[in-house]
Amino acid sequence: MLNKFLTSLLALLLVGCVNIEATESLVQKGNWQAVGERDGVRGLPSRSMSNLDALANKAGVQNVDVGGYEAGYNTGIDLYCDVNNAYDIGLSGMQYLGVCSNQDDGMRFQMQWQRGFEDFQSADQTF
Repeated sequence: MLNKFLTSLLALLLVGCVNIEATESLVQKGNWQAVGERDGVRGLPSRSMSNLDALANKAGVQNVDVGGYEAGYNTGIDLYCDVNNAYDIGLSGMQYLGVCSNQDDGMRFQMQWQRGFEDFQSADQTF
């Protein structure tokens, strides 16, 4: 269990390093999977086709690899929606946008996130 948590935490940190490279740069390189994984691991809703097209146009790219984006997004969401991380995500003050609701442990994730977020708000009030 601890090993799984550490692996997930490491994955979140590694994806955080990907943030250094702009999304536009990833699109220019054709790395739609990294764009999707980055969105998923950050707990963002999946981008619409029109949003992906706009991102491609901005980057000067003709084609969108929807399959690559979706595969990456699903990988990122699986990391983000790990119930073992939910409390820490809430405790960090990150908003939860409901992206785990269709996951098997979606309700448990939301409850743990809420508990962490309430602790975050309580700690914020004490200073």
